[in-house]
Amino acid sequence: MLNRHWCVLVLATLLPALHHHITLGAEKPDAASRRQKAMEFHLRAQEKTGVIVPLYVYPADVHLNKTYNRLIDIKRRYETVPIWVIVNPASGPGTEIDANYTKAIDRLQGAGCVVMGYVSTSYGQRKRQDVTGHIDQWLTMYPRIQGIFFDEMIYEDTETGAAYQADLNRYAHEHGCWPTVANPGAETPGRYFAADAADVIVVHEGNDWPQEKTLKGDYFGGYSDYPPFTRAVLVHSQTQCDVPSLQMTRKYVRWVYVTEGLFKPDDPKLANPWDRLSVHLETLCETLANGK
Repeated sequence: MLNRHWCVLVLATLLPALHHHITLGAEKPDAASRRQKAMEFHLRAQEKTGVIVPLYVYPADVHLNKTYNRLIDIKRRYETVPIWVIVNPASGPGTEIDANYTKAIDRLQGAGCVVMGYVSTSYGQRKRQDVTGHIDQWLTMYPRIQGIFFDEMIYEDTETGAAYQADLNRYAHEHGCWPTVANPGAETPGRYFAADAADVIVVHEGNDWPQEKTLKGDYFGGYSDYPPFTRAVLVHSQTQCDVPSLQMTRKYVRWVYVTEGLFKPDDPKLANPWDRLSVHLETLCETLANGK
């Protein structure tokens, strides 16, 4: 014979779910979509600030690679800090599968990192089929890739530009990619957020921390109407991790990275500040983990 208290517990558990099911059954598709988006917004608005790492480092001797092992170790020690990692074999996926990258992606995910594949749009100059072809290659060659990083995003304040990037974002989503991040390397007009150009847009990339007035984006045509979880900041050429600037920045963005790597456009030897793992990564993670 069933225990009476157990029966009461089961009914208390099932009735809300049954009511929810009946409500959904009567709900119009557009209403269900709006409700789902509101629920997603609620959850994402409470996400912790995370780190987005452009890791343009080849994973040679992948199991013993000091750069990758350091990142994996930091992620495991600061397990509550979300970390997204961008891998970039050849300004994209390359033309042949590289077993070192296959294993590197596996190991990063095994530590709890989300991994994205690099794709350039050349500021809107690349044909759609060339960009989507790279997305397809990533998914075919490295099927455990989770998201796509659109570098060199077009940023001209035009409907055509926003529509171009939004179309690429839809393609990535339709093929199961999440998250998508787009980096224009310059200030981003609000229309790109409105068009859903990416899940996250890099609103600042430079050799200094952005000003608070800029990060607010509070002007006509700005992005103040779009939440922090849609924004990222990349800072290079820093001799130290400026914690006060980091704390100010995290009020307006959910994804941040700072590196000592230098960028000088006129010097080929210093043209890539992302060719290393930042010496500031542990300070960055510790600050975010402590919430101070």
